[in-house]
Amino acid sequence: MKKQTDLLKYIYNQRWCNFKEDITKGNVKNIIFKEALFDNDKKFFIIGKAEIKNKNPVFFIMPLAKGVIDGESSIKYKNYDVYDALKAPDYWSSLMQSTCFNKPLTISDDYSLIYQSWFDLDFITNHLKDNSVPLNVEQSNTTLSIGNDVIAFKQQRLIEFSNIQNPEIEMNYNLMKSKCSVVPKTYGHLFLLSPKGESALVGIVQEFIPNKGDLWSIATKKLSLILRKALKNKEEKIFLKDIKDLRGIIKNLGLKTSEMLKCLSSFKGEDLKPETITLKYVKDYKEKLQNQIALVKNVLLKNIDSFPDIIKNRLNILLNNWEKYMDTFIKKNLSPIMKRKRKGKLMRVHGDFHLGQVILSKKGEIKLIDFAGEPNVSFEKRREKHPSQYDIAGMYRSINGYLEASVIKKYARNDKGELNIQKLASAYQIIHPIIEKLTEDFLSQQNIDKEWLNLEILRRNLYEIDYELAYRPKMLSVPVLNLLNLLNVN
Repeated sequence: MKKQTDLLKYIYNQRWCNFKEDITKGNVKNIIFKEALFDNDKKFFIIGKAEIKNKNPVFFIMPLAKGVIDGESSIKYKNYDVYDALKAPDYWSSLMQSTCFNKPLTISDDYSLIYQSWFDLDFITNHLKDNSVPLNVEQSNTTLSIGNDVIAFKQQRLIEFSNIQNPEIEMNYNLMKSKCSVVPKTYGHLFLLSPKGESALVGIVQEFIPNKGDLWSIATKKLSLILRKALKNKEEKIFLKDIKDLRGIIKNLGLKTSEMLKCLSSFKGEDLKPETITLKYVKDYKEKLQNQIALVKNVLLKNIDSFPDIIKNRLNILLNNWEKYMDTFIKKNLSPIMKRKRKGKLMRVHGDFHLGQVILSKKGEIKLIDFAGEPNVSFEKRREKHPSQYDIAGMYRSINGYLEASVIKKYARNDKGELNIQKLASAYQIIHPIIEKLTEDFLSQQNIDKEWLNLEILRRNLYEIDYELAYRPKMLSVPVLNLLNLLNVN
């Protein structure tokens, strides 16, 4: 891998790279590329495959163009200096003019790139020659803005080949059919066809939404300012007028979430339409939840020494009485469901619903994005139907767990990354009542099934512990602390 050091550095520095830890630990055995047509001013991309020790290979896309843009770092590919083609203003036009009208473009001897339009192509063809500008996170991590902010082109960097339709395509298409106003209009998508006949989503062409950012960035910034102002003025609490605008946004989010769920519940077709929850499903649900609980207990036992004392002491109480706490919580919520004649509905869900998946337009409108589901689970799992409270629980955890923790930790952490316990306590005293108000504002707009919501919050919490340990171990204390609070462990 010594010859590929520069290449690995380049890949590591890309925000889409999700195997950075393997690069750091030297677990990447090899990087293999398929040929790409970027010569003669055709700015396309290379299909890369990272072979990783003891893991499945990771497929990814590197958009490359010949030459060097002033101020941009380049890498060597064969005998050429190449740079990120997304930064070339004619990247979009090169790509789309070669693939529109269902014209397959050969990317290598084995792979074809195809654009599939969901509407009449006239709108897209009117913008085929427009320049493109790279974005950061203005809309769903969208890669490019086309023309005068008319079209957003979200290009995938990590790609998944499958015989199953990508859930993001499936969900967006059916939301469009449902005339759901809370999602940006989607015009079509690009996909790769492999030699095995499998397809992989490469990009989605959507309506561009001029916006103020996502609700995660908006809420964290607002709450951080409120916190620092309150502490500077030696206030022990904040005035409701200080969060009036934020509460209004969260209430609106609650309304838009209700609309999204209504759209999802209107889906047609065997794989999409809602189903009645049966007693058998409830029993299976309980068994799966208990299996998840057992796995998480082992994870916590193995990592108990990594927590600060303030969490470790409470966690020990939970672990020493694990079955009692868990059984009590499950029985309290599952028993009433089992006794009901109507136990609820199973439906397709957003699957990864949190504040970062919500954008606020410059007109103050809320749009919900990224219906691909959890990126680290299989397509089969992402297409499963869940109780309707699934997405509500996801947003609940985003507001009542991660938003609170992010604002408090940011304030209490020093330049070395260490947490000041006294600052943590002071920040919590001010921020927690605000979070409770925001949570109430969001939930008040929902059709809440309290027992299913409690169970879905528990399930989400357990999933987060597993996820954080695997991908962000420094964040593990967030879901653990929330689990302790959910189960009332003092």
